[in-house]
Amino acid sequence: MTSGPRGLSPESVSFLKEVIETFQNSVSREMLHVLLSDHEAWERFVAEATLSREEAEALREGLNELQRTMDLEAEEQHVRERFLHKFPQLKVELEESIRKLHELADEVDRVHRNCTIANVVAGSTGVVSGLLSILGLGLAPVTAGASLALLATGMGLGAAATVTQVSTSIVEDSSESSAKAQADLTSTDFDKGQVVAKVLYDHIPQIYSLTDKCFRALKNIARNIHAIKLAKVKPRLVVNARRLMTALRVSGQGGRQVQKAFGGTALAMTRGARIMGAATAGLSLAKDVVNLVKDSEHLKKGAKTESAEDMRRRARELESKLEKLTEIYERLKESATP
Repeated sequence: MTSGPRGLSPESVSFLKEVIETFQNSVSREMLHVLLSDHEAWERFVAEATLSREEAEALREGLNELQRTMDLEAEEQHVRERFLHKFPQLKVELEESIRKLHELADEVDRVHRNCTIANVVAGSTGVVSGLLSILGLGLAPVTAGASLALLATGMGLGAAATVTQVSTSIVEDSSESSAKAQADLTSTDFDKGQVVAKVLYDHIPQIYSLTDKCFRALKNIARNIHAIKLAKVKPRLVVNARRLMTALRVSGQGGRQVQKAFGGTALAMTRGARIMGAATAGLSLAKDVVNLVKDSEHLKKGAKTESAEDMRRRARELESKLEKLTEIYERLKESATP
């Protein structure tokens, strides 16, 4: 006859298995813990069961293993019960986060689309401004008043286009920054005022440049209006101005009078200066056309933003996780039902 572990006979091994099964089926985890942790209780149990020292050691090892198994099962049961209890509220919170991400993404795209439309309008205005400027410079030697009116209008439209572009940039950046801050589902200290203030701070160089451009445009428009009035009442000055613009000879006094009356306008510019001005306006016009085409194509494709798509991607990930958690919940709920 072969012996079992620790030299126990097969009969003893079989007996100990039955004892362990009895403990597993009829003794609570708490009672087992008391038995194994209380030395005196254990010794009394061994004595009353008339176990040999080898049987007692083998049984203790088996009961220790049983206790670890029961502890693990108890912990798993606790986790299951806690999950079943917490999941309904967790589901509500996840659904709210998913809804919030979709709403923020839609809002970012809506603002971006409106800003793109505004930029298309501003781009069109910029194109008209460039054309008027080139036309005004070209007509200056031919028709003084009309050319000045065209240039004044072009300057005004150019300034208006720039104001629109900077304004839409600030609005869109504020919207996107605000949405990103709210989309951070772990953030609890969202302050829209702080977000807008930061965006404005980041745009300070653009705002300063815009202010300077507007002041210069208004100053030039005022000069052109003043020149239009003078051209109507002093036609002799216009004649001298045309001679200067076409590189014809003018007396020194006549040239000084032209500069004093029309300085800062096309009527006081030489042919070379007008060509340079037209070239600069042409470059600006080309840039406006490129941007206009680019914005129009973007608008045609739906004017979607990367940040909005990122929010939708995060929403899809949460939806996938929620679906898996719901499946787990339903299975656990079914297994827990008696």
